Amino acid sequence: MAALRLDPFYLIVDDADWLSRLLPQGAKLVQLRVKDRAEPDVRAQIATAREMCARHGAQLVVNDYWRLAMEEGCDFVHLGQSDLDAADIPALRRAGVRLGVSTHDEAELGRALSLDADYVALGPIYPTLLKQMDFAPQGLARLSAWKAQIGETPLVAIGGLTPERAIAALAAGADSACVVTDILRNAEPEARAREWLSATQPWRDGEGFFAPDYADARVCPSPNHGARLRPISSLVLHYTGMPTAESALALLCNARSEVSAHYVVNEDGSVLQLVPESRRAWHAGKSFWAGETDMNSASIGIEIVHPGHDDPRPYPAAQIEATAALAKDICRRHAIPPERVLAHSDIAPGRKRDPGEFFPWEELARLGVGRVVEQNPGLGATTVSLGDAGAKVASLQRDLAAYGYRVEQTGVYDAQTVQAVEAFQRHFRPANVDGRADGETRVALANLLATLGESV
Repeated sequence: MAALRLDPFYLIVDDADWLSRLLPQGAKLVQLRVKDRAEPDVRAQIATAREMCARHGAQLVVNDYWRLAMEEGCDFVHLGQSDLDAADIPALRRAGVRLGVSTHDEAELGRALSLDADYVALGPIYPTLLKQMDFAPQGLARLSAWKAQIGETPLVAIGGLTPERAIAALAAGADSACVVTDILRNAEPEARAREWLSATQPWRDGEGFFAPDYADARVCPSPNHGARLRPISSLVLHYTGMPTAESALALLCNARSEVSAHYVVNEDGSVLQLVPESRRAWHAGKSFWAGETDMNSASIGIEIVHPGHDDPRPYPAAQIEATAALAKDICRRHAIPPERVLAHSDIAPGRKRDPGEFFPWEELARLGVGRVVEQNPGLGATTVSLGDAGAKVASLQRDLAAYGYRVEQTGVYDAQTVQAVEAFQRHFRPANVDGRADGETRVALANLLATLGESV
C-alpha cells in the first residue's frame, strides 16, 4: 500500500455520538475507542461511525475490534500490543485494512515495524488522565529519537496532549497528535476541537514551512514575521520567561500574540527554527543598539527556554552548548562581530531583563561566542550614581553610548543612565546589578571599548 499521510489532529472518541458534534468542526482523522460494551452495541457504534466519517470525508480508525471492523467494511484499525496477540494480521492485510500499533518501548517498536504497521503510536508523551499507565511519560526527546529511527513511517504522539503540547510534539517529529480527554472532558468540546485544528494547521497544509538555515534545527513555523528592512548586524539572546517550553512555543507560534523569534533552544539542547533568517522576526520590540532603532530588522533572535527571574535556576549545560553552537554558526554566516552578540536587556534597558544576570556569558565566550571582560576592582575610582552630575557622569554616558547603549550625554546621572548601567552590569558584571557605576563597572566598560572590532 502507498505511504500514509496522517492528519496532524487525531481525535479519539469513546462513543459514536460525539461525531455529530465534532466532525462538523473539521476533524479528519478519528479513532473510535469503545470499551466494555456488548458486541451488538459495538457493531452498531462502528457502523454509525463509518457512515458519519464517510459523510464528512474523515478517516475512521477502529480500536481493538478488528474483526467487526472488517465485517463492517472499515479500512483502518488500531491495535495495542495485547490486541496483536489475537489479531489475524494476514487477514487484515488481505482485506486491505491499514494498521496502527501502540508502542511504549524498543521491543514493542520492533514488533510494530516487523508487522509493517502503517503508523506507530508512542505514548504517553505526558502524564495522562485517561488510564493508569505502566510506562512513565516518554517525553519529546524520545519522540524525536523514534522519528529518526522509523523514517517515513508515520509517528503518532499520544498521552496528556493539549493544543500547545501538540505543537511541541509535532515540532519534535510526530506526524500526528492524539487527543481524548482534553476535548471530551472540556466544558466546550466543539470550541476546543477548533483550537486543536487551528494549532495543528501548519502541519496540515504545509503553510509557513521552509528549509532550516541551521542544519541541526527542526522547523516549527510561526506566522509572526515580516520583510527584513536592514542588513543583519546583531544576534540577540532572550529567555522565554514562561513556565514551560510548550507554553512559550504556543505563544511564539500564535498569530494573535504578534511575537516570535528565529530560534528556540530547548533545555535538552534541541533547536527549533520558527522564522527564516531572511525574514524579520518580532522578538526585539522597541529597542536600540549603536544607532539602530529597528533591531527586529537588524538582528536574529534566539529564545532560550527558561522560566526567567521568577525561577533563576542555572541554564542546563546541554542547552548552553547548543545555544553556543547555533550562535557561532549564525555569527559566522552573517559576519556578526563578538560585541554584537547582545542580551535583550542590552537593547531594551529598563524594559527587559533577559536572559538575566544568571546567564553564563563566560561559558558562551569560552565556546567562541560573544564578549566578556575580566573583572577588575577599579581601585580608587569614584562611584557615580543617580542624582550625580558633572564630567565623570558625562564620561560614563559617552562610554556607554560608544559601546552601543542608548544614553544621552546630559552630564546628569538620570533614570536612563541607571537603566543602561544595570543592563551593562547584567551582561558584563553580574555579581552586583544595582545601576551604580562603581570602579569595577567603569573599568570593565573601558576595557570592552578597547576591544571593539577585535575578533574572539
